[in-house]
Amino acid sequence: MNTPMRGTIAPRAGDRLPELVIGVTRKMIIAGATGSRDWQPQHHDKDAAKQAGLPDIIMNNYTQAGLISRYVTDWSGPIGRIGRLKFSMRRPICPDSQVHFSGQVVSVEENGDQIAWIQLDVAMKQGDTLLTSASVRLAMPADASARSPWRCPPDEWRP
Repeated sequence: MNTPMRGTIAPRAGDRLPELVIGVTRKMIIAGATGSRDWQPQHHDKDAAKQAGLPDIIMNNYTQAGLISRYVTDWSGPIGRIGRLKFSMRRPICPDSQVHFSGQVVSVEENGDQIAWIQLDVAMKQGDTLLTSASVRLAMPADASARSPWRCPPDEWRP
């Protein structure tokens, strides 16, 4: 994905992020749950998931948060720093599926401290079905000469 900052060209409200398609595998779901120490059986045991009324094992919230973060920072590049991430899981994400990520810049706020706050809406879909929706507040330099949000002192970091 291309980064939004080219010289002094910053993202604008209405800009769309490039689509990303990720193939979801059983191994990905289990590794994500294991890596986040989420031992709930619906994330690794197909029989337990079916007993709970699910179609198969399902991706946990930590893995989804990681994938949303990856999608946003693939777009922003390493200079982007996520300040806030909120998401709502609406449908389960199961193995052997393709998840399509799309996003849009909702607003860009520059408040004079060299940081631009970019509000993004992100959707994870399978076909026309919305699986997860997210709202991300991302800090980026306000222009090409501004400091990195990664160098923002803790007392000035206000996501």
